[in-house]
Amino acid sequence: MALRRWKLGINIVAFLQTYSIEWGTMKPATAKRSFSTPMMKQYMEIKEQYQDCLLFFRLGDFYEMFLEDAVIGSKILDIVLTKRPRGKDGDIPMAGVPYHSAENYIAKLIKTGHKVAICEQVSEPDKRGIVDREVIRIITPGTVLDENSLTKNSSNYIMALSYDANNLGVAFLDISTGSFQVTQIEHQSNHLTPLIAEIKRFSPVECVLSLSQYADHNLLKTISSATEINIYNFDQWDEFAEQSEDYLQKHFGVEDLSGFGLNKLSTAQQAASAILGYVENTQRKTVPHITKIQTYNPYEYLHLDESTIRNLELLTTLRDNQNEGSFIYTIDKTKTAMGGRLLKEWLRKPLHKIESINQRLDSVETLIKNGRIRNEIASKLVNVRDVERVISRLSVGLGNAKDLNLIKENLNLFTSIKEIIPQNTQQMKSISKKVDIKKLNRISKLIQASIVDDPPTSISEGGIFKSSVNKELDKLHQTLTKGSEWLSDFEKQEKEKTKIPTLKVKFNKVFGFYIDVSKSQVNKVPENYERRQTTVNGERFVTEELKRHEREVLTAEDRVNKLEQKLFNRLIDEILKEVATIQQAANAIAELDCLLSFSETAKENKYSKPIISSKKTLNIIQGRHPVVEQMVAKGEFVPNDTLLDDNRHQLIILTGPNMAGKSVYIRQVAIITLMAHLGMFVPADEAEIPLTDRIFVRSGASDMISSGLSTFMTEMVETANILNHATNNSLVVMDEVGRGTSTYDGISIASSIVEYLLASPNKRAKTLFATHYHELQELEDLYPSQVKNYQMDVKEDGENVIFLHTISQGRASHSYGVAVAQKAGVPAEITDRARKKLKMLEISHKNITKSNDSKIKQLLHDININELSPIEALNKLSELKNILDD
Repeated sequence: MALRRWKLGINIVAFLQTYSIEWGTMKPATAKRSFSTPMMKQYMEIKEQYQDCLLFFRLGDFYEMFLEDAVIGSKILDIVLTKRPRGKDGDIPMAGVPYHSAENYIAKLIKTGHKVAICEQVSEPDKRGIVDREVIRIITPGTVLDENSLTKNSSNYIMALSYDANNLGVAFLDISTGSFQVTQIEHQSNHLTPLIAEIKRFSPVECVLSLSQYADHNLLKTISSATEINIYNFDQWDEFAEQSEDYLQKHFGVEDLSGFGLNKLSTAQQAASAILGYVENTQRKTVPHITKIQTYNPYEYLHLDESTIRNLELLTTLRDNQNEGSFIYTIDKTKTAMGGRLLKEWLRKPLHKIESINQRLDSVETLIKNGRIRNEIASKLVNVRDVERVISRLSVGLGNAKDLNLIKENLNLFTSIKEIIPQNTQQMKSISKKVDIKKLNRISKLIQASIVDDPPTSISEGGIFKSSVNKELDKLHQTLTKGSEWLSDFEKQEKEKTKIPTLKVKFNKVFGFYIDVSKSQVNKVPENYERRQTTVNGERFVTEELKRHEREVLTAEDRVNKLEQKLFNRLIDEILKEVATIQQAANAIAELDCLLSFSETAKENKYSKPIISSKKTLNIIQGRHPVVEQMVAKGEFVPNDTLLDDNRHQLIILTGPNMAGKSVYIRQVAIITLMAHLGMFVPADEAEIPLTDRIFVRSGASDMISSGLSTFMTEMVETANILNHATNNSLVVMDEVGRGTSTYDGISIASSIVEYLLASPNKRAKTLFATHYHELQELEDLYPSQVKNYQMDVKEDGENVIFLHTISQGRASHSYGVAVAQKAGVPAEITDRARKKLKMLEISHKNITKSNDSKIKQLLHDININELSPIEALNKLSELKNILDD
């Protein structure tokens, strides 16, 4: 099998070690070694069940890896690989990491495509010293819950898919937030085409497939070509898919799935059930924070394909693939991680209903006009923590008491924010309604009454709960308090009895309670003192009385820890009864955060409220590029007008030199259109934007080497996608199409593309077509009712050229390539020589044209049409063509 760039769940070394490959079946390799020691026998029994994972085997304060896992883990984590002598079993490779810092090591393993199975001690040692162990959790790229391993402003989706002859079902689940979204799409021939679009929309980090899907090479290649992703097979996939409806109903506690819009979507149900089953399998328990599933229709949103997202630099820059300098970097002023994630969600799903768009616009306008409320909300939002992810950790048993206090503080913030939300728009009323003050206050008061203000991080240490929470716990604490007083009295008593003034009663985890006596005072120790340890500076002793007290204290401490663990779990269960309420409130705060971000961006950059219209006219007055204007000095960006409609301005052919700003101009029209559909104010003095179903942006020279596509083939693939999917309600932006081949081929292709967009009844999209092919300007004469020529204005001063960055109606006569080269810093001797060559070529071209014109006129003059036979007519046409081709 040829190795590809996608990650097949684990890295290739581990993959080959783990699997004996029978392509199409992929069976785990059986363990070849047997061991005599009880611990290694236990290890191998557990490892046999998790051969596709690196097994973190708990031994005291460390997680150990053995055998092949130790070799792989030590190399990735850059830790020492040691050998453990095991008698008859020989030397066993091993490598370990401290359990208290394991999350950092696990994160590194996950990033390389591995799964990690956490195997914990679940019992006290038996007579042989062996403890029971079991895997309590499997961590994969899509099931990571450690805050430091997640990107705070980005979702962390797992995906699963199901398909039949007619339908494709795709499910996306983010276990870290509880977001669960699913769709079902009809397809006629190739189910993989719509799949790519949905993968691009959600950018999942992990894909779960059935064994049969995992053996489909084309499917693996398609998924991995769409995004860098970890792909795993789930051996229980079919089991969950077959019982999908019943399983989903049971999880969500409903009689049918119609409330989620899923009742008739069988393939979507299968994908959703499989992914939910996979998540519960990795967590080894139910996931109560997955409280709802959202069914969406991709065609209900303005569609952005991969090329458009890339060329508009919506999420990352083209040059270095960085966030800084991208569109979202420019507009994102969210104060919370939840708001940052939702903003990306909105960007992936631009609205396509006028009513929904106007609701957002009205809410943004409200915040712009009321600076006091805007500032007050902002001051509270900066203190809001990531409640969605905190409640998710708590629901799967990974949270602690500090997380509960964080929840309490944020719920109080939510209710205080609700009190200042303006109620003059439908969306603001909806946001306010989602924050249920009564229920949130009940949860907050429950935590306030239970948890101390500064609890320990570990819930096994005790000291979490306040007094009066539980009578038994209070009695145990009194016992411990009295024990502490007893120790103080005991120390004082022993000092007086022994006349040893430096005597101290101390405690450590290894020796328990002991009496510490310095070397100089050892001769005063009474006979009832039992020596326990000799140290550099003295001796340590115990007495029967101290040992008896130790048993009482340790027993009480153990009972405290167990009781607090029980009370903590009970408190979590009580809080999780309202997990949907908390998530709903958190989502409302995130929504408010996004609207506030829109308002601050608009206020700061002097954006205006667009008009979203069902009419077919796009009219932008003094439009600006929202990103580029931030990169130049204030006031230096040159704005421009744009008019596109279904009548005389369906298609604009834009000519002029590159540095004059063609690319910036055509992209700003696309971005302004997108911003309007996001419910944002736009960088323009005025803007009327028609409801648009798709935005296509095709630009630049790029290749897909990994897919075997050249620069020109990539250009044509992206162009074909536009021409096949554009409609009368689309916006098409094409920049320098046809430049990747010879001049005549390029002109022919570009001209034919334009004519197709003009003549096809259902493809007459509003189009901006930027080109260096001046020949295309003749199309205005052929299609005067649809095409308009525009040019980038240039001012010439002798050999100096000034680019004005403004557009005007008319035709460009020069490309000014030499002038651009000069401005770019090309040496003067080259540009001077180029000007001379250009003049020579222009003169030569004129002479050839004149000569050809003369020959054609003479040939036509000599023809006697009345005496010309059909064969002779064809010969004359051939002569004419040869003259034109010379």
